[in-house]
Amino acid sequence: MAVYLEIATKLRDEIRDHYAPGDLLPPEKQLAERFSVNRHTLRRAVDELVQDGLVKRFQGLGNQVIQSPIDYALHHQSCFTFNLSKQGLTTNTEVTQCVEQELPQELLKRIKQPAGTHAVVISTCRYIDEQPTTLIRHHLFGVDIETMQAYHTGSLHQYLKEHYQFDASRGTTRLRARMPTFEECQKLGIGRGIPVMEIHSLYYLNASGDLMEYSISISRSDIFEYSLEP
Repeated sequence: MAVYLEIATKLRDEIRDHYAPGDLLPPEKQLAERFSVNRHTLRRAVDELVQDGLVKRFQGLGNQVIQSPIDYALHHQSCFTFNLSKQGLTTNTEVTQCVEQELPQELLKRIKQPAGTHAVVISTCRYIDEQPTTLIRHHLFGVDIETMQAYHTGSLHQYLKEHYQFDASRGTTRLRARMPTFEECQKLGIGRGIPVMEIHSLYYLNASGDLMEYSISISRSDIFEYSLEP
């Protein structure tokens, strides 16, 4: 067996026995010295781990152990709690802000709402198995601030259904990958080298067609894998 494959096998076993998702492997220089090989051979061994989906390279950060991505389907009925509970994952919601405000003109043009429109804006941090994974800013229409201030955790869409009998479907969705801000890194517990996925979603009431919600979610790209479904 080639030397780099022997090293990859050894590292593969160590990752499965001693590393958790998010942990960094020792620097490649240190690993090369440990296995008494040059950097090129060590890099080929790490390439094997990358191809196996065990490790991901991040410039300026190093080689990070990753978990198998969570499949997140984007379709007309999808929302955070609904999607993940179907996969047996334990989720939790932390509400960090709930205010009523007049929305900026630029945002109103984007979502095709008249000038002067107000919304209840709720900011949440979503957790999976106690790990912060997603930041969401919800712009809610047709609700009152008093009722929404009583929302503290769980599925927001279920809360809206229980208190307003709202039944909505996802409309237009826009996605883009970008690097996180310093504040997002702090809230999500990630380094500056890990990209995030920004998703803009519109939800419309099935009965009237009125806009119920415009949400902007920021999710860790090392945790989710998105699939688009009709």
